[in-house]
Amino acid sequence: MVNNIVVAVDESEESMRACEWACKHLLAIESPAETETTGVPVVTETTEIQQQQQQSYSFILVRVQTTSSSVSGGPAYILSDKVVQFLEFDTKRTTQRILNRALHICHRYGMKAETHVVFGEAKERICEAAAKLGAHLLVVGTHGHGVLMRALRGSVSDYCVRNALCPVVVVNRKVF
Repeated sequence: MVNNIVVAVDESEESMRACEWACKHLLAIESPAETETTGVPVVTETTEIQQQQQQSYSFILVRVQTTSSSVSGGPAYILSDKVVQFLEFDTKRTTQRILNRALHICHRYGMKAETHVVFGEAKERICEAAAKLGAHLLVVGTHGHGVLMRALRGSVSDYCVRNALCPVVVVNRKVF
C-alpha cells in the first residue's frame, strides 16, 4: 500500500523548512545499518533506481494559488483585462518558482515528488486537497505569529490541525 504524504508549500521560508523536515525525517531512505553510539538508522545516498524500488509512499507538494478574482483593486477600482492577465501570469510564475524550489529540496534528499496546484483560500484548499489526495499525513509550516495576529488573520496551520482528515505535523522555525 502506498502512503500519501502531503506537504503544503508557499513562498515562506517556514514552508520550505517544513518540506525539508519532511524529506529529512519522514522520507529518508534508511539502510539497515545503525550507528553504534545512537542506534539511529544511517541515511545513505541511493541511486534513482534504488529509490524507485524502495519508495513506498507518494510525496505530494501542494501549492494554493490565488485566483484573479481574489486579487481586486477594491470597491472603487475595476482592473483592466491587461492588468488581470499580468496578475495571473505573475501568480503562475510565482507558483512555478515555489514548486521548483520545493522540488529542489526533495531532490537533494533523493525524494521523488509530484506537485498539485489548487486555487482559492489556503487553509480550506490545503485540507480539501489533502483529503482528495488521500493523505495519510499533512505537513505544514508555521510563521509563529502571536495570539493577536492569529485572531485577526487566522492561522493556516491551526485551521489544518482542526479540520484535516489526517494527522498534521506543524513544523515551526525552531526546528531548523
